Amino acid sequence: MKYYLLLFSLALLFGAAKCGNQNDYQLGQLFRLQLGESARCHCPGPTIQFTAIKEDSRCPEFTNCIWEGQAVIQFSLEKGERQYVDLTLRAGHPELASKKVGDYIYRLEKVSPYPQAGKAHQPEEYVVEMVVEGI
Repeated sequence: MKYYLLLFSLALLFGAAKCGNQNDYQLGQLFRLQLGESARCHCPGPTIQFTAIKEDSRCPEFTNCIWEGQAVIQFSLEKGERQYVDLTLRAGHPELASKKVGDYIYRLEKVSPYPQAGKAHQPEEYVVEMVVEGI
């Protein structure tokens, strides 16, 4: 009986891991990526990978800053050849968070975690939320 319970537990574990690694996106729908992860479209669109956090100078929560700061995120787009795109999340400047590349518009919606005073976030903690729309 213990043997069957062990096999069942392993099957559940591997099944959950497989579901967690599946990253797909659909045009017009919000999706999330962690640093280093990629997602492919169920359309002819490119594969997107969250490749780098180029800057995160956003003003930490519960502090006063002269400048609100920004988060600059680099993505790679691959459909045949690889292309790199930077999107910037800055309060009051939504035009920096989207870019037209080919037949698609890429829009950065959110970058988490938000900075906190006295706490440094590890790169693997970063998650972005974005939307891809066809033109």
